[in-house]
Amino acid sequence: MTGIIQERQQQLAHARHAFAEGGPLPVHLLPPPLLRSWQRSRQAGIAPREAPLLQPRIARPPPPEHPDDRRLARCVQHELDRLWAAFGGRHWTLFCVNAQGWIVAQREHGLTDSPLLRSIQLGRRLRESHLGTTAPSCALADDLPVLVRGNEHYLDHFARTFCLSVPLHRLEGQVLGALDITGNGDRNAALLLDYFRQAALSVENRLMLECRPCHLLALQHDPRWLHTPFQGLLAVEENGRVRAANRIARRLLDLPRRGPLPTLMLEGLFAAANVHQRRRLLQAGAARRVSVSEDRAVYVQYLRPPVPRRGSIAIPEAARQAGQGSLRAQGTRAVHEAMQLHQGNVSAAARRLGISRTTLYRKLQQGD
Repeated sequence: MTGIIQERQQQLAHARHAFAEGGPLPVHLLPPPLLRSWQRSRQAGIAPREAPLLQPRIARPPPPEHPDDRRLARCVQHELDRLWAAFGGRHWTLFCVNAQGWIVAQREHGLTDSPLLRSIQLGRRLRESHLGTTAPSCALADDLPVLVRGNEHYLDHFARTFCLSVPLHRLEGQVLGALDITGNGDRNAALLLDYFRQAALSVENRLMLECRPCHLLALQHDPRWLHTPFQGLLAVEENGRVRAANRIARRLLDLPRRGPLPTLMLEGLFAAANVHQRRRLLQAGAARRVSVSEDRAVYVQYLRPPVPRRGSIAIPEAARQAGQGSLRAQGTRAVHEAMQLHQGNVSAAARRLGISRTTLYRKLQQGD
């Protein structure tokens, strides 16, 4: 097996230099994402023998500046820690890049002596035009898990480098970034891919939990998969519109695999369910079996209501603009408006205001 791998690596090295000079590549030599990256690298004028444009290490890497990057870093850090405990080492680094290739989070060995790994750090950008083919650039470009091993890189400098990346997705389904492991040596790629795919799902689930203005629902065909990285998640606005669905939920409900969702209402999504099942979709409790079609059902569990920003009652805009009377009077007015909006449905009104049913009853009594 070792001889076969070495032979393939030699074939790749020879083919890469011939390709850089304008020659064709042998059929099926590279997976399509890597072939496209080689083509982009050649079009950018990069030669395999060139040194990569690696940025020098700095003493204190800057923290992410954009709020989206800070959110991504916060959601990915736990998974980086878990992956590092299993696969980290002196000759390896784990990191997360945003959609533009900027490193927003990282785990590394502080004593590494590898110039390559010491140049990959928080706040640096990994650009294909500077580094040639890398797993993060391919994962971002093609929205696919990518392995780049040895001479599959476009530059000779990375001939001993192992690089595996999986894409991450934002709430609307577009590529948000990529989770990567890079190092000097070799690893069990199939094993790593399983763990990194699961980590990517966990990161995306945490991003869904950050969707504070929405109700959150979990769903799965098998209730044993609820509360795991393999649960489907739906974010539902107060008016019943489905704002976002993670990858698992999209598969379970036959929604578009990528890109923004069409305009969907929660009741329409579960139109095959009976009235009693639909009424309980936004009620707390154990997972409930809900029909999706005549011959298909999922278990749905209500996770949480919309989260008020500061734990206070979400007073409607009309009440805020009025600005008349005491704070107590404004709160009472907000309660009555929420009750009218939801036609006397106490549970729905309480969810809208971000308070419990007991608190809502008390405020109604205070206003009488």
